[in-house]
Amino acid sequence: MDYFLLIASISLIVQIVTLSIVISGYILKRKMQFRNHGTLMLVAIIMQFMSFLLIMGPAFVSLVENGLIQKPIWVSIVTIVHAILGGAVLAIGIWIAASWHLKTSIEPCIKKKWIMRYLIIAWISALILGITLYTLLYWIV
Repeated sequence: MDYFLLIASISLIVQIVTLSIVISGYILKRKMQFRNHGTLMLVAIIMQFMSFLLIMGPAFVSLVENGLIQKPIWVSIVTIVHAILGGAVLAIGIWIAASWHLKTSIEPCIKKKWIMRYLIIAWISALILGITLYTLLYWIV
């Protein structure tokens, strides 16, 4: 198996696990278990950060160094939009988690509820773009 395909596949598995954590967190939120919801979201943010740091960031740098511009234009566009959207979602997620930092009060988070709604949509969009990129790089191109 190709080394890059293996790393990309591990990253995809991590993202699917993270998605299951996010869905579980949403279920906890609907059950009004806000502290448990926050804890799961913190776990998802940590997983996302580690995945970015150890897998996606180096993969992006490698892709740029090895001719991202030489790829078909749609691969380059998907890559750039995925990286920008995913990076923004990660940064905002870290900011929300850091502002809560396991307080017993959920008041700081309630004020950010509208941001969280947009954030989940943006994160799912970045995930879809990531799956698209995975497919384009390893199964189509």
